[in-house]
Amino acid sequence: MSGEFDLAALLRPLSTERFFSEHWESKPLLLERADGSYYNSLLTLADVEQYISRADTRYPAIRLAKGGAFYAPEAYTHDVKYGDEVFRGVSDPEKIFTEYASGATVTLPALHLGWLPLGRLCRRLEEELDHSVHANAYLTPANAAGFTPHYDTHEVLVLQIAGIKRWRIYSPPMALPHRSQSFAPERYSLPPAPLMEFDLAGGDLLYLPRGHVHTTTTPGHSSLHVTIGITVYTWIELLSELVQSSLDQPGFRNALPPGFAHRPEILQQLTQRLPELLDQLRGELNAEALSARFATRVRSAQPRSPAPFRADDSFIDADSRLRVADRIDYRLMYEQDRPVLQLGGRRVRLQTATAPALEAICRGESFTPRGLPSDISLDARLTLTRYLHGLGFLQWLG
Repeated sequence: MSGEFDLAALLRPLSTERFFSEHWESKPLLLERADGSYYNSLLTLADVEQYISRADTRYPAIRLAKGGAFYAPEAYTHDVKYGDEVFRGVSDPEKIFTEYASGATVTLPALHLGWLPLGRLCRRLEEELDHSVHANAYLTPANAAGFTPHYDTHEVLVLQIAGIKRWRIYSPPMALPHRSQSFAPERYSLPPAPLMEFDLAGGDLLYLPRGHVHTTTTPGHSSLHVTIGITVYTWIELLSELVQSSLDQPGFRNALPPGFAHRPEILQQLTQRLPELLDQLRGELNAEALSARFATRVRSAQPRSPAPFRADDSFIDADSRLRVADRIDYRLMYEQDRPVLQLGGRRVRLQTATAPALEAICRGESFTPRGLPSDISLDARLTLTRYLHGLGFLQWLG
């Protein structure tokens, strides 16, 4: 497949509507495509081989796992002295290959931070879902298993990049575990038979709702797959916002009665008082304002799209032609008459006087600094456009 990936492209030919109605938080989904090149624009085996072969990757960008446990970084990293400085935890490709050849899985955690196509995909999914998204990659040699049976506390989309991996899926011991309810292997016994067992081949996709126990092996072939992890916000987080709102009410800030933890007659006061406080909180609830405040906090917590580095923006002069950059997600808002640009997770507050120029810029048409509304001086318009260009918001056309 060519072009940029989004959720619809990941799920094709299944529609996103069917995915959310039939599978999301409900049941696994297996898509078999018989197209080993489907994810080539995201990542290839050659990309990962080159990434691991680099002599400048540092722990924990590469980790090794075997038998359900991670290696100590000293087993495959070393320190590199450069003059009076020391680069610590530098990956050693030869040691990594030796351990890989003996059955270790090479994991690339948070690969979306260092691999641009996966980074773009994760940001698009966050923009669409409003949940937090990350990407890890796993390279497993033939006839090996990197991890013991477990469940994840986030939704998982598995993209099989190359090779074959055999999956066994089991019933969830807990329905939709919260992120704080990690898998406890000592309290789990593997059922005699899985719900599903299949081979995932290049170009295939697997969706696993959180809580489904799974285990994998490589049956005679090495395997490379990427997991897109979606850490969801739940009603628990929204209700926590309600609890936080009680900070504004003095009665909720009173100390619990001395001795409440060991004197039964004092503990009884808590039992009686708590429903009264909950009724008070419910009576003062402004659900619309609470939901809006929570949504704002979620948006502000999303990782910022990094601004591209520009060595020199002085080439922008009064007659340079610019426009808003392609495929950039933004909103122009106002807070107490001051314009605010929302760029992904970044909020850029600007001076009130720049509002007419910003509104002209945001119409999406090409412009020159000289042609912007003259509510501010030409020098100020140049400063504004150079600043927005440096943020990656504007694209220089010539």
